[in-house]
Amino acid sequence: MRISSRSKVSVIVSLAAVVAIVAGFAVYATFGKSASSAHAAGTSVTFSGSLAKAKLLSKVNVSALATVKASVVANGQSAVKPHVITMRGRPAKGVTATSIAAHRPNVSSTTVSTGALLHNFDGISAIQNGQATNGYDLEPPDESIAVGNAYVLNFVNLTGAIYKANGQIAAGPFPLGLIGGGGFFNTDLNNIVSDPRAYYDKASHTWFALVWEDDFVNGQPGPAFVDLAVNSGDPVTGTWLEYQIQVDDATAAGCPCLPDYTILGVDQYNVYLLPNEFQNYGPGFNGSQIYAIAKSDLISGNPTPNVAHFGGLSVAGVIAYHLQPAIETMGAPAEYFMNSLDPNNTFDNRLGVWAMTNRAKIAQGVIPNLSATVISSEAYAMPPNAQTPTGFNAFTGSPTTGVVTADFDALQEVQYVNGYLYGALNTSVNIAGDTGARAGIAWFKVWPSLSNGVIDGATRVAAQGYVASSGLYLMYPHINVMPDGNAAMVFTYGGLGTYLSAGYTVMKAGTKSFGPIQQAAAGAAPDNGFTDTAAFGGIGRWGDYSAGQLAPDGSGIWFATQYIPNNGDQIANWGNRVFEVKA
Repeated sequence: MRISSRSKVSVIVSLAAVVAIVAGFAVYATFGKSASSAHAAGTSVTFSGSLAKAKLLSKVNVSALATVKASVVANGQSAVKPHVITMRGRPAKGVTATSIAAHRPNVSSTTVSTGALLHNFDGISAIQNGQATNGYDLEPPDESIAVGNAYVLNFVNLTGAIYKANGQIAAGPFPLGLIGGGGFFNTDLNNIVSDPRAYYDKASHTWFALVWEDDFVNGQPGPAFVDLAVNSGDPVTGTWLEYQIQVDDATAAGCPCLPDYTILGVDQYNVYLLPNEFQNYGPGFNGSQIYAIAKSDLISGNPTPNVAHFGGLSVAGVIAYHLQPAIETMGAPAEYFMNSLDPNNTFDNRLGVWAMTNRAKIAQGVIPNLSATVISSEAYAMPPNAQTPTGFNAFTGSPTTGVVTADFDALQEVQYVNGYLYGALNTSVNIAGDTGARAGIAWFKVWPSLSNGVIDGATRVAAQGYVASSGLYLMYPHINVMPDGNAAMVFTYGGLGTYLSAGYTVMKAGTKSFGPIQQAAAGAAPDNGFTDTAAFGGIGRWGDYSAGQLAPDGSGIWFATQYIPNNGDQIANWGNRVFEVKA
């Protein structure tokens, strides 16, 4: 998320506070029940939902947005102070290095080579994001990507651009949310805006994009919203309908609340919005929320569509955190969701699998059915921070540490294809012959089973594995699978002797493991981001996620991930690589 300069949150904070912010593992609260009191594997739980309303807020055309909105000082540095992006970590009882080390999976190493790609170009950069549109440097970008109708949409924190498939700019860069108005999203002057997500739905020929927005009234936390933009035509020349959904759970403790890390899901019937609800600048955490809206209502411009809401979600005694809705490209008997558990931010070997059925009638005010179960999986553990080459930051006038955060072992985006759910997460790994723990990737292929509209005990892991490489840290995976079964996964990688780079790996249909790491774009310089300096805690904010989507024409898989293409403006130098893999 990003912090508005109008927010009561100080941009420059104390060392102790920043360590908690950038590490992402600050203790906010204790989960309700311990994992030991969880229901047994193979049983299911169900949940009750409620109805609310969204509202059609405004319309926008990207061709009417200004390309440049910010003034910069003569030396090329931002005119205002850079903004550190806070990270709300999973509330936990405690983290101990010993317990993580004792359960860290042992994995084999893979090699790194240069891969052949169908398309490969740079998306939004730190310079475009900071100077061209927002007037300040920002970390990290939180990439999103959507692909359709010969366009590639790339939204980051907090800048957007639309490209042709060859990388030529079709629109932008333009601000997503701008202080004083004028951005893509119709955000309020005082609001925090963050975490863009985007997707092109081939079935309805519709683009979806979102940010979350946290309202501040006279400097105090107010209502929180998800802003959802919908376009069923040309994303450059056509009109986007912008909806606003209030995502404060009025029945939850500590609200108004912060809807951190809102996740986007789409299936044949609905659009799903899943914020992680934290008490606003307080100690509480209310878990992942689900808001489901009928696609037909959004596309037709219904001014007040029904919204089905589910809150108070937990499985195996653990409040749901980073619950991931499945992106569905073919008919499924339910909308599925998955999440990792690990309530203590140490290690785990379980996954939550969820199913929403009777989901076709939300537009008529019918609340769907939601159920969940817990299954056993391979082990995963909190990943270590990446150790990369050191640099120098002009804003603080000091060297960077080269330490970059891998955040957590929360599950990343999920896809449903050919009857299976696919997902991946970061994990700590031991690699034979390596000198220490590395950040690697655990991936999962899950077969979900339904009985009478409820997820049941036959649900299981059908395949799983790890991807890691000696001397390297692999961060922020995103996995996609083609209808023919070929799979690809994107991530950032780097190490003490390797600048942060964009990579991917492919698993052919019928095989059981991913192949060598392929390089999409090599890092060209050390991280010189301001959060990577001692003044800001010495841990660079990276990620917080990569993005991907199947090409609607079936040609391959499009990805976007963060890497370092150059020195930037000497205050931040992250880049965003956009490419298409022929899996």
